[in-house]
Amino acid sequence: MSFLGIDVGTSSVKVGLLGDDGSLVVQSADVAGFQDALMRGEMDAWAWWAATLEALSRLHATVDLTTVEAMSVIGNTPTLVCLDSQGKPRVPALLWSDTRAQAEAQELLREHSQAEWNAAYGTFMPVSAAYPSAKLRWLQKHWPAALGPGAHVVQPKDFINYQLTGVIAGDTWTSKGLVSLEASERERPLELLGLDPKLAPECYRPVDVIGRVTDDAARLTGIPGGVPVTAGWSDTLGAVWSLGLNVNDAFVLSGTSDSIGVIAQRAAVDRTTVLCAPIWDTGSYIVYGPTSSGVSTLHWAQSVFPMSFESGGEPLPVRPNRPWFLPYLLGQRSPIWADEVRGAWVNVDHQTTPLELADAVLEGIVAAERLVLDAVVDATGALPQRVVISGGGAKIERLNAWRRRVFPYHLFQADSDPVVGAARLAQWHRQVPSRLQSEWSGSQRWKPLGGHDEGVEEGRYQGFKRASTVVVEGLGQS
Repeated sequence: MSFLGIDVGTSSVKVGLLGDDGSLVVQSADVAGFQDALMRGEMDAWAWWAATLEALSRLHATVDLTTVEAMSVIGNTPTLVCLDSQGKPRVPALLWSDTRAQAEAQELLREHSQAEWNAAYGTFMPVSAAYPSAKLRWLQKHWPAALGPGAHVVQPKDFINYQLTGVIAGDTWTSKGLVSLEASERERPLELLGLDPKLAPECYRPVDVIGRVTDDAARLTGIPGGVPVTAGWSDTLGAVWSLGLNVNDAFVLSGTSDSIGVIAQRAAVDRTTVLCAPIWDTGSYIVYGPTSSGVSTLHWAQSVFPMSFESGGEPLPVRPNRPWFLPYLLGQRSPIWADEVRGAWVNVDHQTTPLELADAVLEGIVAAERLVLDAVVDATGALPQRVVISGGGAKIERLNAWRRRVFPYHLFQADSDPVVGAARLAQWHRQVPSRLQSEWSGSQRWKPLGGHDEGVEEGRYQGFKRASTVVVEGLGQS
């Protein structure tokens, strides 16, 4: 018995076969033209299907897919794929990274306040160029045929699910902005835009079966016909799900950008700074915030300073009045949600050295991570005892050295893999959830990074918070 997961990324599609014994076989394929697509902010949706077929072909060449009991697809979001009544893309997909709708976002906020949009969404979600409402308004103005009669707007993983099952469907969380998380207000987000609520797909829990692999898809993929396919989830939440976290465990997904959060037993009270994803009907929530900084910030610093940021070296001794760095090179998402803010060194004086400026970049990335976790703790009342760090940035020792100085928690390193999270969604559908939860506990696979240093530099972190506040408040006065 095995379970198939598919992760539809922006640049590649990854597929993984998870055995009931915990074994895992993974293959992947690049998405054709992804580099140009990222620059344009739009993607040919068929490129994701072609990469999915290639990755499955490679997997089929190494393992027996006839053992697949169920499967689930997760993917990048919020990306809008506009389909016609036959499930074919009408226009290129607008990627999560696309920012062409900035003027439309401001227009929507003039029409309704952020609080009014939150009420329509049934959760906090910023009205910005990255998210669905502004993208939809842009489509109304510039590509109106994309939203014409018979159209459906879905996420990339839903497009792949349609190719597999012939069913247009989604999950409620990744479809937020097309639908409300409040069932009684399901149609409200599209109504506020003057759009037909039928544009949105039917939505289900991530673990609910939305269809079965068709005979045509079976011939193309090697997956047996009739295999159940669940609605799926986002790639970020799939990565969290793969870690085997328990309630009150905190996490940092450290990659190109970061996502920081906690598994909470109650929904966030303050939903103006962080996102709150219900884990369907388990009574738990993934409360988290994405940043716009992370390893990408290190890559920029590497181009500016002639030193290695990814190997060796403890943080420099901290002298009084040493500068802070605000890592907002691309704006910042949680917890300040300011697209227009930019990075800055603060408190630079005549004694400041290039090494201090460089080391401050590392400190700033980590301080921004803690800023999100503090917002999550404030919003939920959670009391995390440990923080599990995963992703490429979890393997950079200079970042981990700063994490030991900034985070007042015990730290662990782990490998997260969204495709494992996808397979586990399928496994949840087929097996007893209570047994799976205990089997999935990830603590035995985590590598301790040590308790937090006795010399946690709380004063430095508080100084970072003050500097961030001053810079952000200054935006409103300029």
